[in-house]
Formats: sequence, structure tokens, C-alpha cells
Amino acid sequence: MPYNNYQKYNNSYSPKKPVKSFMDLEIYQQALAASVAVANNLVNKEKSKKKKVEKPEEAVNLIKHNMLPCALGIPHLIAEAHSYRFGSGTDCLVLLEKTMVNCNKMMVYLEQVRDICQTGQEHGFFEELIKKYSYIRRKTLNLQRVWKKYIEHPDGNFKSGFNKQPL
Repeated sequence: MPYNNYQKYNNSYSPKKPVKSFMDLEIYQQALAASVAVANNLVNKEKSKKKKVEKPEEAVNLIKHNMLPCALGIPHLIAEAHSYRFGSGTDCLVLLEKTMVNCNKMMVYLEQVRDICQTGQEHGFFEELIKKYSYIRRKTLNLQRVWKKYIEHPDGNFKSGFNKQPL
């Protein structure tokens, strides 16, 4: 029996790139890309706005007025949270919670814009952005859990439930 097929699966292992700044965080990069897509969509639609269909203008303006700051604020919250994580306290966890809230808000705003504003964009564009914000929210939750463990045990000694001594 030949034993020379030990590289059968040929999956090359490459460790993750070390995080030296908030710009190295994947969720920051994803949030920035999503906010740019939202801003470009809203700004370009405002410039080339042609009144074809009567829309409830007040509702449309209210959604867009709240949506753009929310989208642009998510990368800022991630960057702030990364800075606060080196301090003493749980401020970084609160900021990550706000990031997750804003991701949820963005998913709602995108659905509202898609269904109310009739921007002329394909539904696929909105579905991709909604998936992206859902992904950012999930990754932010994972990051929050990791940072919480680090804050609770800064020396890196995470104690599992199996090593506990009986009382």
C-alpha cells in the first residue's frame, strides 16, 4: 500500500494576517465597502433624479436622510471600538453593540428604499447589500465575543469548564 499520497487534499495552510490596526479587520473593510456602495447609490440617484412617478417625497427624504449617516457611521464605530479595546473597560464592547444595531438598521433601510423609493436599481443590488450587512453583523458579534474573553482574561489564560475544581 503506497503512502505517498499524504498531500491528497493539498489545502495550503496560510495563517491569518495579523491585525495591526482597525484597517486590517475584515469587518471594517466590508463595512467600508458597503457604506461606499450605499453612498454612491444615494448620491448618484439624487443627482440624476427625474420625476417619473409620484412618490411620498417626505418618506423618501426621511429614509435617505437617516440611511446615509447610519451607513457611513458603521466603519467609524468599528475603528473607535478597536481603539477603545486597549483601554480599561468595556467601552469597545458597547461600540460593537452599536455597530450591530446599525447593521440591523441598514438592513431595514435597504428594504424600505428598495420597496418604497423605486430607485430603478435591481433587487439583486439591494439583496447583496442586505447580505453584506448581515455578514458584518455576524462577524461583529464574533469579534465582540473574542474581545470580551480577552477583557475578562487579559493574560490569555482562558479557563474552560473542564478544568474547574469541585467545591
